[in-house]
Amino acid sequence: MGTRVKSVKSLLITIIFATVLSPLAAHANPKYAAYIIHADTGDVLFDRYSTEPRYPASLTKMMTLYLLFEAIEEGRVSRTTDMKVSKRASLQPASKLGVKSGTTIDVDTAIRALVIKSANDVATVTAEHLAGSEAKFARLMTQKARDLGMRQTVFRNASGLPDDRQVTTARDMAILSQRLVQDFPDFFHYFDDDSFQWGGRTYKSHNKVTQDLKGADGLKTGYTRASGYNLATTVRRGDHRLIGIVLGGRSGRTRNAHMIEIMNKAYADISARPSLVKSILHVKPVPDLRPDRRLPPSEGGPVLLSMLDDDGELAELEAALNALPLDAAPEGEGDIDYAYARDWAIQVGAFNSQPLAVRQIIETQDLIRSVSSHIGREVNIADQGVRSVYRARFTRLTEDEAQESCERLKAAGEECIALHITE
Repeated sequence: MGTRVKSVKSLLITIIFATVLSPLAAHANPKYAAYIIHADTGDVLFDRYSTEPRYPASLTKMMTLYLLFEAIEEGRVSRTTDMKVSKRASLQPASKLGVKSGTTIDVDTAIRALVIKSANDVATVTAEHLAGSEAKFARLMTQKARDLGMRQTVFRNASGLPDDRQVTTARDMAILSQRLVQDFPDFFHYFDDDSFQWGGRTYKSHNKVTQDLKGADGLKTGYTRASGYNLATTVRRGDHRLIGIVLGGRSGRTRNAHMIEIMNKAYADISARPSLVKSILHVKPVPDLRPDRRLPPSEGGPVLLSMLDDDGELAELEAALNALPLDAAPEGEGDIDYAYARDWAIQVGAFNSQPLAVRQIIETQDLIRSVSSHIGREVNIADQGVRSVYRARFTRLTEDEAQESCERLKAAGEECIALHITE
């Protein structure tokens, strides 16, 4: 019932904000995608077309900055290092700082120019200084993307200037944003700066979301004609930092309005679930999963709901779950082991407690009840050293059933990942 009420509310909001880049408008805007995750846990709070290929535009510069921050930490450059400007760099199209061939720019100024001015010429200067050429640097960017788990991203330049082969996804951009936050806390203040001075001029940030969205403190905007208006944003309210990506906005205004709308909704959802708020504080990020990835069983193996510890809230939740059974298997088929014949599953959330995983199964099962009469339910435990992650899953699905289930869940605003389970 709660999920249905939330879905109705979301629909009403969508109608009210008809001028905003809403999920329902995505059919008319093939550039659109949006994604929100919790920065500490990786839990998905909003997902629209997050794995569909899109053009990154100047969000590309976040990877350029990642590699520059890495070079500083490794001692290959310092913030005072002067980087030489080549003729090729000076000829890059706008947006640009206007650095002249044969001159130099220090690393600290370059960082500010990349974040605030989104300077394409400075991106090329950085690439050439770190790798010798921009083409080689782009290969390093793509390799780093793979290292970070950004499996659908290919970089062809350091700036994000148009290139049909340079693609990404909202999900990959969220991974990059998350790693910038986690890996370089000493550099993150650059993303919150609203201006810098160079050459006797003051350059101001065009990222208005940091002014209009409560708690926003970075990251980056981007635009090309092919990409539409892109935005990566981090927001901290209390103990919770969220990361949001909106790609393909029709204008900067509607893009910003949509980010504000879905961010506020994500925080409202957290506030409405106190137990979830408590559970996700300072949790190690959930392992990276991509749709259709073939996964071996976790070391701990699946834990059927009937095997979970009988402790207070969990027992109450399990009783509630058992009172709402999924459709029974057809008569005469009860002895069939569908682990082999039906080897797909869907994951509807990852949590650091069993009760939360069980609750998620309870709250989402009605949405997929009619997809199959063979659906199983389990909590899969993944060991992460001192902590365990509890993955809420529906099992015994065919590939088509898994994909249909995810479509239904995502349409209702729920997280869903289709998984091919291997032995």
